[in-house]
Amino acid sequence: MSDEIVIVEDYGILREELAHFLSLHGFQASGVNCGLALDDWLLDRGHPPEIAIIDLNLPGEDGLSISRRLRKAYPRMGLIILTGRKQPTDRISGYESGADIFLSKPISGEELFAALRSLQRRLHPEHKPVWRLARQSCTISSPGGASATLSPLEAAILCALAASVDQTVDSSQLMLLCADKATELEKNYLEVAISRLRRKLVPLQPDLDFPLIRAIRGKGYQLLIPLEIH
Repeated sequence: MSDEIVIVEDYGILREELAHFLSLHGFQASGVNCGLALDDWLLDRGHPPEIAIIDLNLPGEDGLSISRRLRKAYPRMGLIILTGRKQPTDRISGYESGADIFLSKPISGEELFAALRSLQRRLHPEHKPVWRLARQSCTISSPGGASATLSPLEAAILCALAASVDQTVDSSQLMLLCADKATELEKNYLEVAISRLRRKLVPLQPDLDFPLIRAIRGKGYQLLIPLEIH
């Protein structure tokens, strides 16, 4: 779906001003003055817009009715009601009709633009590739679905890294996880554990061209992949 917006507003000057403002901000904005004109617009386009901005006081079919039938016909469309009505009951009716956002006139261009951007983020959330660690079974899964079983220590290291600021932990803190196996004279035990963990992670997503766990000289280690722990 493109960044296309239709404005259903019977006041011609406001409709044109809104369309002009939105076009200046990168949207494809069109305006119609009533429900019948909207139906003709949809028929001509052959596809719904990303977002509809609807006034409530319209000739013929009112804005609440338009909002209800658009929500029913196009469940994924963003709906904004922009109206001079300010009563709480009007807001409740607007949301019950299927509107995502209820805005009162007069409205600044900046507020309208912010509302549109917020609605776009809700309509099209960014899907980042996320790794997942099942703590109880010590199983880690890549975004592609490949998985591997880790040792309890390896899982604990990943949990500590994922939960820290910038996913970075001092070596001294990670050494505490190895306390039952490493002594002050065996500090290389942590390096060995990290090395083994890296070898298990690399085959899960071989197309990555960076180390999944980075050593930071004089500090510790940093996890470079997003990790959810369950």
